[in-house]
Amino acid sequence: MQNNEEIIRLEQLVETLISRFREQKSKLQALEKKLRDREEECELLKLEIDELHKQRSEVASRVSGLLGRIEDWETELAPKSAGPKLDKGKPDKQD
Repeated sequence: MQNNEEIIRLEQLVETLISRFREQKSKLQALEKKLRDREEECELLKLEIDELHKQRSEVASRVSGLLGRIEDWETELAPKSAGPKLDKGKPDKQD
């Protein structure tokens, strides 16, 4: 009789262990999927960051070019506006 009770107890213990194992396995699979999803999201974000860096570099280059053109334009205008100055506040002297 005692052996029978021990076998029943052992069967229950094995069933409990199998059940817990299945639960843990299921949790592990869910966590692994979540990890894969996060890694994929990370890769996409890295690609987006790289693209944004490229765009920023392109914009900086274009702005630098525009600033250079403006400076060149100002240089071209400087000699023209540095011509003879007229005294607008004083009337011309007449003899």
